[in-house]
Amino acid sequence: MVRAKASATGQSPQQASNKRKRGDENDDREGRKPSNEGKIEGDQPPASKSMKATDPAPKSRTLDKRNESTPETILALVYLAMLTSARISHVLAYESVKCLIEAGYQDIGVLRKSSWQERTDVLTKGGYTRDREKTATALGELAEFVEKEYDGDLNNLVKRAKSSPAHVRKLIQQIKGIGKVGTDIFFDAAQGHWPCLAPFIDPRSLDTAKNCGLGSNVESMWEAVGKDPVEMCKLSSALTMVRLDKKEKEFQ
Repeated sequence: MVRAKASATGQSPQQASNKRKRGDENDDREGRKPSNEGKIEGDQPPASKSMKATDPAPKSRTLDKRNESTPETILALVYLAMLTSARISHVLAYESVKCLIEAGYQDIGVLRKSSWQERTDVLTKGGYTRDREKTATALGELAEFVEKEYDGDLNNLVKRAKSSPAHVRKLIQQIKGIGKVGTDIFFDAAQGHWPCLAPFIDPRSLDTAKNCGLGSNVESMWEAVGKDPVEMCKLSSALTMVRLDKKEKEFQ
């Protein structure tokens, strides 16, 4: 009878083989573990993970604290609502928002001191040629309105509304240039800063969510992102971009 030679670890080849086999079986079992991460409705984690990765805040090197609820960030989100709700290409609208921020207009003081011509020129630079004169006037009126009604900080609006979404909706529409669609855009982007607005998905994006396999139940999506207003904000903004860029098929 021949004995198997022991390995350097003191194990016979047969013992080592059995150990490796058990390890492989454990790996297989771990590989088959179901995960709920990123799932919304149904088994569609790739779409939900990709969509939650989108940051809705206007990007600019002059808006360093865009992830914080500063007066500058909230004012920038108002610009986003005003310009992207107009009948203009969303690409030009986003570019114009970027130009407003680079001009320093997220600072209410800078906006207030700007001339009508300067505001018109900034909008022109961004490609916002439709109703630019009217919009330049509205921006000037916005500066006066925010300083008079909210001491220069729109965060005071949500305080006046006592964190009621219905009241916030009513007050935000007092801003010239923001109607129902603009309010939906603002809620989409601001819920990460004003948690009382969450959960919210722009009604126009619900079909997009359904077509991407996420369902159309806002409460289910809210549960899936852990009831995190920031994650809900990223998801809603991602759905908006998928809808605007007509990229639904990429997530099916």
